[in-house]
Amino acid sequence: MDDTNHNYKTPVPIDEKLAAAHQAYDAMQLDEALALYRQVADADPDHYDAQIGLARTLTRMRRQDEAREAIGRAIAMQPERYEGHAAAGVLDFLLDNTDDATEALTRAIELAPEEPEPHLTLSQVYADVGRLEEADAELARARELIEGIADETRRRQLESLAWHAETYRHLSAGNAQEAMEAAQHVVALEEVNPYAACLAFSNMGILEARARHYDQAIEYLERAFRMNPYFGRAGSALGRLLIVRGQSERAVEVLGETLEHLPEDDASTRYAYALALSRNGQRQEALTQYRRALDQGLSGSDALLARWQTVWLSEWGRYTIIGIILAGVLAWIVLAQPTPQMLTLVGLLAVIIILQRTVGRRKR
Repeated sequence: MDDTNHNYKTPVPIDEKLAAAHQAYDAMQLDEALALYRQVADADPDHYDAQIGLARTLTRMRRQDEAREAIGRAIAMQPERYEGHAAAGVLDFLLDNTDDATEALTRAIELAPEEPEPHLTLSQVYADVGRLEEADAELARARELIEGIADETRRRQLESLAWHAETYRHLSAGNAQEAMEAAQHVVALEEVNPYAACLAFSNMGILEARARHYDQAIEYLERAFRMNPYFGRAGSALGRLLIVRGQSERAVEVLGETLEHLPEDDASTRYAYALALSRNGQRQEALTQYRRALDQGLSGSDALLARWQTVWLSEWGRYTIIGIILAGVLAWIVLAQPTPQMLTLVGLLAVIIILQRTVGRRKR
């Protein structure tokens, strides 16, 4: 039987799949990286590098529970290797588990004292809790180790991470100008380390927002969000700034996508999403999201405003409020007997408010 016309696919070797996964991971193509790492792990459940790849990719995608499982599997396989402990340190740092992060990173350094990455992450952990001298010492040690790396691409990737660690140190100390300058060094190395550049764009966006340079802040945060749509902090900050600048339609898109990718519902981000929907004229959708944000434990002034909106956006609530206002105006006219000039002024104010709302709806 002649099989020459059959199109059989030759299975891709595990090593090639793993190399492709690493490449996708470095390029911030996280969905592709995740799929490839899983294919390798399915083919060989005891493949250490596949588990580490899964852990790191899931961490960047902010899927903490799954990342924790992959880290646990890697450490159980080879507890003497530093990578699993370093991955645990990164995850705990992102989750603000400072003590656990410090312990994991210290263990990673004990196992591989010549590896720069655990030193860089530990520097950020120390900066986060105000231990700045120790943060500086870890950063200096990491840079010393980076200088000795022969592979130019790897060295430049780690130099970018070192500049990011320095950015974080300056942010923790409240040094905005120094933080901006360090972040710009990271951006200059975007080609070799898109992940660090994504973090840098986010930091630059936050710094510009604090300085009330909102348009520049939006530009930086848009870059960060496009590079990693799983980066909830960038997405949430961008959505809020878009609301401030009156770009409600784009705010709805950004905040909706951010919520889709968050591993756990965030009441504050959902409140911002509801506000964007309301500003975009999507009242019923906004009402639903305000209620969900309240159900998820929204607190403070946001909760008060959300409760007000649940009343105003519902038909019965809006008509009740309008009725109360009209009754108050009628009572004022009857009891206070205002002058014709005063009545004219009140009428003009009402017309102005109605016109503003009408123009706002047309723009949306």
